[in-house]
Amino acid sequence: MSESLSPWTYGLLLFCVLTDIGRELNFKAATMRADRANYVVALLIHPFLWMGIVFWAVEGVAWLLVLEHTPLAIAFPIMALTYAGTPLAAGLVLGEQLNRGQRMGAGLVAMGVAIVSLSDLKG
Repeated sequence: MSESLSPWTYGLLLFCVLTDIGRELNFKAATMRADRANYVVALLIHPFLWMGIVFWAVEGVAWLLVLEHTPLAIAFPIMALTYAGTPLAAGLVLGEQLNRGQRMGAGLVAMGVAIVSLSDLKG
């Protein structure tokens, strides 16, 4: 495992963050669109649910590749970008409303991740 992360590893981490966000958006969209009369069956046959499951599986494989090449002390905090990205994406894609505190919190998470990431560059 190298001490400095390669651009490929950072790209793989970004891919993991984006697929995690995509998974959550698909799961939420499936729950919003499933027929309430027969909810469980409607949910189980909804394409968004299955797309979310595919995202989950693909991300799991990508995450294993990340862990092969990246210290967990760096990789895991970067995955915290999902805590910032998911609400922001829900606002953009699903039309959910975010209050000022939620937007500021997402920004603080992103700044924290940047600090952790940059600490790898400085050793």
